[in-house]
Amino acid sequence: MTHYFAAIHVPFELVNEKLTATSVHYDLPSHYKVIPHPEDLHVTLLFFGGLSHFQLALVKQEMQILAASTDIFTISLNGVSFFGNPAGPRVVYLSVQQSFQLNGLYQQLSERLESVLQKPATSDYTPHITIAKKKKDKFSIPIKEEQFEPLALDVSGMILYSIDPTKSPKYSPEYTFSFGHSSSIDD
Repeated sequence: MTHYFAAIHVPFELVNEKLTATSVHYDLPSHYKVIPHPEDLHVTLLFFGGLSHFQLALVKQEMQILAASTDIFTISLNGVSFFGNPAGPRVVYLSVQQSFQLNGLYQQLSERLESVLQKPATSDYTPHITIAKKKKDKFSIPIKEEQFEPLALDVSGMILYSIDPTKSPKYSPEYTFSFGHSSSIDD
C-alpha cells in the first residue's frame, strides 16, 4: 500500500549553502544511511501512512477546502538541530522558526483529518527539514544546535506526496493545493 504525507516543498536553492556546510562540517554522508535527495526537501505537515482510495479522496478533499481558506504566509529557517542523543542523533535537521500560521495549518489539517485517519490530532509539532537520518555507525558525532541568519520561505500551498522508498527522489508530488488568499494587496 502506498504511503502519503502532506508537506511544504523547500527549494534546494534556498537551503543549499547551509545544508552543504552542515553536511561537510559533520561529515553526515559517512555517518547516516539516509541523506535526502535535493528534490525531497520539505517541511512535513502531517504523515498519513497507507491510505485506501476512499481515504485518499477524503484527504484530498479536506486539503483542498483548507487550502482555499488559507492565506499565503512566510516561514523562516533559522538553525541546525536534531532529534535523539546529541552524541549521535537519529535525525539531523534544519529548524523552522515557530510560526503561528504554520502551527495553525498543522492543527487545522490534523483536526480535519482526525476521523478519516483514525488518529487523534496532537499539538506536538516540531516543523523541520530533515537533512540526515538513520545513523549507520557507532561513532560519536556531537551535533551542536546552532542558529543562523533566517532564510525566508514563502508558503503559497501544500503538497500531497506519495512515498516510493525504492526510488530517488523517493517522494512524488501527487497533488498541489494552492492557498486561496494572498495576504498582501500589492507588491
